[in-house]
Amino acid sequence: MSKVYMTDLLVEKVSLEDSPVAKIGKLLELAGIQDVVEKGDYVAIKVHLGSEGGYRIVRPIFIRKVVEKVKELGGKPFVTDTCRPPSLDYLEIANMQGINYLSMGAPVIIADGIKGEDYRIVKVDGLILKEVEVASAIADADAMIVVTHAKGHRQTGFGGAIKNVAMGCVAKKAKGKIHGVMGEPPMWLSERCERCGICIKACDHQAISFKDNILVIDKEKCVKCYRCVWSCPTKALTWSLSDVEKLYMAMADATLAVMKTFKPNKVLFLNFVMDVMFICDCAPIATIPIVPDQGILASNDIAAIDKASLDLINKAPGIPGQVGLNKRIEVLKEGDNKFLKIHNVDPYRQVYYVEKLGLGSSRYELIMI
Repeated sequence: MSKVYMTDLLVEKVSLEDSPVAKIGKLLELAGIQDVVEKGDYVAIKVHLGSEGGYRIVRPIFIRKVVEKVKELGGKPFVTDTCRPPSLDYLEIANMQGINYLSMGAPVIIADGIKGEDYRIVKVDGLILKEVEVASAIADADAMIVVTHAKGHRQTGFGGAIKNVAMGCVAKKAKGKIHGVMGEPPMWLSERCERCGICIKACDHQAISFKDNILVIDKEKCVKCYRCVWSCPTKALTWSLSDVEKLYMAMADATLAVMKTFKPNKVLFLNFVMDVMFICDCAPIATIPIVPDQGILASNDIAAIDKASLDLINKAPGIPGQVGLNKRIEVLKEGDNKFLKIHNVDPYRQVYYVEKLGLGSSRYELIMI
């Protein structure tokens, strides 16, 4: 049974020591960071750098505490994510979000290079994928701390540590490959389309255009992230749920590939189960959370920490939070599989496939500090 350590966000007194910010170091110690980071190690601190309109990513002050702990142990940290928007644009977004060298005390870099084409090919005996393009800066790191904001996701149900590694640590080509198991690009329903161009702006891959008033999707550029589907105000773009299970398998394969680039016991996970929205941080928006803030979790087991995070969210009482677009507010019940209800896909399947590949255990002991 794997150990997952947790601090809630309640305080007993007005003191720095009682702040959750001050407890990050203790959480990391209990999870074994002193065994993960050795003197001179290059340590990737994997985060999500957010979006231009979002505001609920892991707060910079928490990331800074991770940086400080790595330095204390003699490691050489760098804060990183991979291309989603073009690399230089993404660094501008990071700067707007308050994540830069000055605030972090460490370099902030894009792990797969300026154009998302800097990677190492890692061969795996996966459920679907047999090779994965892992971002070079991740593959070249000696150790990694995966810092994750727990939230919903329209395709996978849940965005936790598994998704942060599977999608967030691989190059653009691998992202396309993983999404590609979903089949075809979105379907266009012309009778619903107002030709407003919102989908074009939403696409980070410049795959959508209009030609003679007809929407054209470039299959070579489309990575099937379906961000255009979620952004369309008239639902003129649609996709099929039939291949979601394949997506979970491909994500597990990618997780295996990323973990394979590290020696055993060189990766730790921090999940922030707070600001839990129905939608992911890739979207150019943020909104009202669906449950009260639960706390911060740490573990060396990726399956256990995501299972524990999902269990906390599902056991929590719902609050009046946004569960869909068009300002749809709902109070989800305590005990509901909340992201299954919202997105109609079961987020626990991610954990199942990662566990199937031997990357961790869904059986865990939750230890409060």
